Amino acid sequence: MSSAPRPDNPVTLARLSGLAYLAIILCGIFAQIAVRGELIDWQAASATADRIREQTGLLRLGILADFTVLCLDVVLAVTFYRLLAPVDRGVALFALAIRLVMSGALAVALLAQIAPLLLLGDSPVAVQLDPIMAGQAALTLLALHNEGYILALMLFGLHCLCLGVLLFRAPFFPAILGLAMGVSGFSYLALGIVHFALPALDGVGGLLLLSAALPEFILAGWLLIVGLSRQKWEATG
Repeated sequence: MSSAPRPDNPVTLARLSGLAYLAIILCGIFAQIAVRGELIDWQAASATADRIREQTGLLRLGILADFTVLCLDVVLAVTFYRLLAPVDRGVALFALAIRLVMSGALAVALLAQIAPLLLLGDSPVAVQLDPIMAGQAALTLLALHNEGYILALMLFGLHCLCLGVLLFRAPFFPAILGLAMGVSGFSYLALGIVHFALPALDGVGGLLLLSAALPEFILAGWLLIVGLSRQKWEATG
């Protein structure tokens, strides 16, 4: 164990991390499925534009959910560092940095999702544009957001691999959590590699996403319900 500042209430910090992680998962599902899944038809720019014009409030809620994810990602970057730096400060610092870089990538991608609010509806910009061209531009920017989102997931995969190493080595967490997060990290990386480099294999994307997301539910649940072993934490102090 390398020396690092240790939080005074690690169990509480772990449970707060689990709560934040669960909120990230729920907000992410809402933004991806209930918002983008409802509004976007990748084969029809005009239909997508009409849906956004009719349900602008839903798109705004999705943006707010994504912003909440960004904020909580920063929180988790810090809390995971505080919990896992005593295991290996270098790896924990890299995990923190890569999660912050991921958050920056998501923030940039989110701008592309905000763009349809300017291109469609009654905004000062939208009223100057041809509706058909505006709809095509909006769909193109939403596609750009999707590409940026997948790129950010690849960065998140690196973060999950670091978490896997740290959790596996941490005596105050069960090693199975580390193995599970390792699977999650490899799955997110594979998802991005398939999407960008091997599009012929896009059909496996659903399986990769499942194997990536399931360990996150397990980790979030463990942190929220159990936290960590206080006895083993103190034994490693």
